[in-house]
Amino acid sequence: MSWSELGVMFATLTAARLRQNLPEGARRLVAQSTVEYALVGALVVIAAASALTLLSGEVTTVFSNITKTLQTASAGR
Repeated sequence: MSWSELGVMFATLTAARLRQNLPEGARRLVAQSTVEYALVGALVVIAAASALTLLSGEVTTVFSNITKTLQTASAGR
C-alpha cells in the first residue's frame, strides 16, 4: 500500500469518526453540502465536455498549424 493510499484511508476514517460525533442536524448539513458539491462538480464536467466538443474543430486546426510550422522549420535545416 502506498503512502497516498494510506493518507486517503486515514482521511476517510477520520471524516467518518468526526461525522459520528456530530449532532443529527449537523450530519444532515454535512450530507447536504456533499451532495451540493457533487452536483456542482458534475455541472463543471458537463460544461467542460460541452466546451471541448464545440471547440474541437478549432483546437484541431491550431494543432495542425503548429505541426505544419514545425515540419517546415525542420525541413529548412
